[in-house]
Amino acid sequence: MTEESDKALLTALRRAAMDLLARREHSRAELDTKLARKFPDLHAHISPVLDQLEQDALLSDERFAEAYTRYRRNRGVGPLLIRQELAGKGISTALIGASVDEGDEQWRESLKDVLARKSRGLDMRSLDNRTRQKLFRFALSRGFSAHDISRALRSDLEL
Repeated sequence: MTEESDKALLTALRRAAMDLLARREHSRAELDTKLARKFPDLHAHISPVLDQLEQDALLSDERFAEAYTRYRRNRGVGPLLIRQELAGKGISTALIGASVDEGDEQWRESLKDVLARKSRGLDMRSLDNRTRQKLFRFALSRGFSAHDISRALRSDLEL
């Protein structure tokens, strides 16, 4: 009887994990936390279930890191903040480095888009120093590097 009930609990655990993964990609650490909260008595069985999901290619930290990076970049978030967020979600440094390539030209384009949206209606060439500083701080808070922000603001001056 206990073997059947254990099997039913493991099935429920796997089903709950698959339900979460059906909604969006999750990192292994995120999924572990959510399942531990939902099934506190089965914490010892979570790791084998997650191992099986990885073997079945239903759970992948690499896929999660790529999807998360793409989503956040499209939302106007810079590479530094995305790196920090991925580390907080339990992604390894190697995977973060592979999915967030700061030398990629797309980050500069994303920064220019963010600055253009923030300064909509303003002529970038005629901005006063105070307004430039506000744009600089805003872009820093979005996770872009100071060097790239300075370069983007200078390139608008040269136009």
